[in-house]
Amino acid sequence: MKENRGRPKENVEKKMKFTVDYGDSRWHYDLNKHPRGPYMVEQLDTTYDKLEKLYYKLEKLKEPKYHENGRKQRITKDCKKKMELAEKKYWTEHYRLFPNEKPKRRGRKPTK
Repeated sequence: MKENRGRPKENVEKKMKFTVDYGDSRWHYDLNKHPRGPYMVEQLDTTYDKLEKLYYKLEKLKEPKYHENGRKQRITKDCKKKMELAEKKYWTEHYRLFPNEKPKRRGRKPTK
């Protein structure tokens, strides 16, 4: 352990705003606003960005829409088609990233 000798330093300024880079993520700190931790964490690994974007799109399509008077809007064929297409895109991207989670094919093999 290092022993401090002599007079202590005066007017020591503590950094209140700084970022720490961990390679795959960047953590932003502002100790004036959030003294206990970072206020934002940036993920620099873009592997799962497309999957996350498709997931949020699918969830937005699934949530019901309402008229101005508060009544629920009907789900049209067009809306159903958009939901099916978004779900299909989501699962193809999911199975591309996680090939071991792909469901096994059941039944007989097709004859040639």
